[in-house]
Amino acid sequence: MGDFQQFVTDVRSRLSTMSRNELYVVGDGLDRDSLWLTYLDSFPAGTNLRFRERSEYDCSTCRGFIKRFGNVVEIHAGQVRTIWSGVSASDPVFSVVAAALDDFVLSLPLSTIFRSTQAQYGTKSTRTLWDGKVEVWHHLHGRVEKRHRIEDVGATQGTFDAAVQVFQRGLAELTQHALSTVVDLIDDNALYRGTEHRRAVTEFRSLQNRWTTATDRRAFVFANAMNPAARLRNMVIGTLVQDLSAGVDLEQAVRSFETKVAPQNYQRPKALITPAMVKAAMKTIDELGIEESLQRRFARLSDVSITNVLWVDNDTQPRMKDGIEGLLMQATMKSAGARLRDAKPEEIPVASFLKDILPGATTIDLWVANTYEPHFVSLTTGRHPAAPRLFKWDNDFGWSYGGNVTDSIKEKVKRAGGNVTGKLRVSLSWFNHDDLDLHVFEPNGDHIWYQEKRNKLDVDMNAGGTLSREPVENVTWTDRVPDGEYRIEVNQYRKRDSTHVGFVIETESNGKIEHYSHDRAVDHKETVKVGRMTVAGGEITAFLPGVDVQPGSTGKELWGITTEQFVPVSTIMYSPNYFDDNEVGNRHYFFILKGCVNDQPTRGIYNEFLRGDLQPHRKVFEVLGDRTKCEPSPEQLSGLGFSSTVRSSVVAKVTMIGGQRRLISIQF
Repeated sequence: MGDFQQFVTDVRSRLSTMSRNELYVVGDGLDRDSLWLTYLDSFPAGTNLRFRERSEYDCSTCRGFIKRFGNVVEIHAGQVRTIWSGVSASDPVFSVVAAALDDFVLSLPLSTIFRSTQAQYGTKSTRTLWDGKVEVWHHLHGRVEKRHRIEDVGATQGTFDAAVQVFQRGLAELTQHALSTVVDLIDDNALYRGTEHRRAVTEFRSLQNRWTTATDRRAFVFANAMNPAARLRNMVIGTLVQDLSAGVDLEQAVRSFETKVAPQNYQRPKALITPAMVKAAMKTIDELGIEESLQRRFARLSDVSITNVLWVDNDTQPRMKDGIEGLLMQATMKSAGARLRDAKPEEIPVASFLKDILPGATTIDLWVANTYEPHFVSLTTGRHPAAPRLFKWDNDFGWSYGGNVTDSIKEKVKRAGGNVTGKLRVSLSWFNHDDLDLHVFEPNGDHIWYQEKRNKLDVDMNAGGTLSREPVENVTWTDRVPDGEYRIEVNQYRKRDSTHVGFVIETESNGKIEHYSHDRAVDHKETVKVGRMTVAGGEITAFLPGVDVQPGSTGKELWGITTEQFVPVSTIMYSPNYFDDNEVGNRHYFFILKGCVNDQPTRGIYNEFLRGDLQPHRKVFEVLGDRTKCEPSPEQLSGLGFSSTVRSSVVAKVTMIGGQRRLISIQF
């Protein structure tokens, strides 16, 4: 006989774990009846001898639980997983029951999002009188978490189903070529207020790229349906993408778009790139004999000569173009220095880092902060190595920095009209259309919030009207700053999004900026106690974070890596204009990161790179640079780049030969 009570405990634990995230249901009402029959039929022979007369396993309470919760699933790492997955794996009876239910539920199609008006399904136990004795019967039961409860289930599921349909149609109907064309038009400033739509188009394009390679495409659609970018097909910019996907002429499609959004007196600042211009460009290419040279791709490690690498991780060496002979580690090792003290990095100029540190380094990790997003870079090359070179230097490599620059919180506050020059500042930043509110309680009890701004709260976004996906709120003390303890709270006034959740609090006093992040969703009307801040002499001297609040900014996924943490470096090199004996223009330092993959089509040709005799054709090459982008590929060389002409720094964690570890701030 199996242990039914343990089975109940395992199912309840599994449900509790799943309920931390979004839940979905599969199948329909008839499938729920079949699920119950599957449950009854799955018991091995002889394991429930009394079920015809007593409710050991087949009572109405358990039946209600299985019909309500049995077909609930989660989507984890792109795969559908059921409430029965892995339950009671070692039990001789209930491992069989759970496996049968798991197989049946996985055979059903995803139906909709899970919502319920109930707080719980099933009952923990009941008591009955049998042959003069009181018997306790255990039942399947589980709690419906607050985030999954709502009064109007039908309306919520209807909204979700509509979002799934819109997303699915967009994925199927909107072409990558049309999406890239619209991004190009926006970047060329050829669309009315086009920059407002760029993120939606590029995010949808990235979603579509991931969808095409997803193991379970239906699960991918469900998991991402509430991403605002998933609604692109129904946005005004989506109508332009639809027209281009359907083969409508570029000029006609753009005119149709501008009729919807632009005032009558609008004049486009740039002419569109027409088919006639492309035809003329192709004629020039033919005359110059450089057609093959224009075909670009992301560079791979096997393309790069070993002589052009400053440092390479041991695991990466075998993949180099020229093998590992004669590679690095040839300089005399310096004696081990003192160990890290107080985690304070040594400030070392980049030239000294290359000369004194690299020869003795075995591993290097870089701290990739959110503020480094503009430094993300990819190395590119030509598809045909023997084709004539295009650039000022005598190799076929180029590079391209990422285009979507994310401003700091301080810059966002400035742009929103907030004061960032006071003696003390507390700012709130979040990343979706929710209406979060910042509350600060001063030492004397004064409450600063949107209803009592007290001449200190000067930015309050997403309260209504135009909504932003880069909202901020800001409290600044410009005069006297009271000493004592301040309480900081964040309240969810109106929840609108389930994606890009969480928030960051930024504090500043005496020029020092600190961040405190909360990375889970804030429920409707929920108040998060961010922390208690101590101020003495007008300066922050201590900050005690609240529950679920961590020091530092919230990390985010960017080019396949997570920011706000250390990331391993695979290779360090100069930019291609300094490969071999070249010394052309400004030098860049590239730190290629493990797992860093640019998922957007990327320019491989820039006019700044072109050799002298091609400069007269700059307009043609500007067109071609947009039309010959490198398509995303897995084995690319991407990471962080720093220019020799721009003052910057990055923190590196270096392990030296012999095991010594050093924390170094590389100064550029």
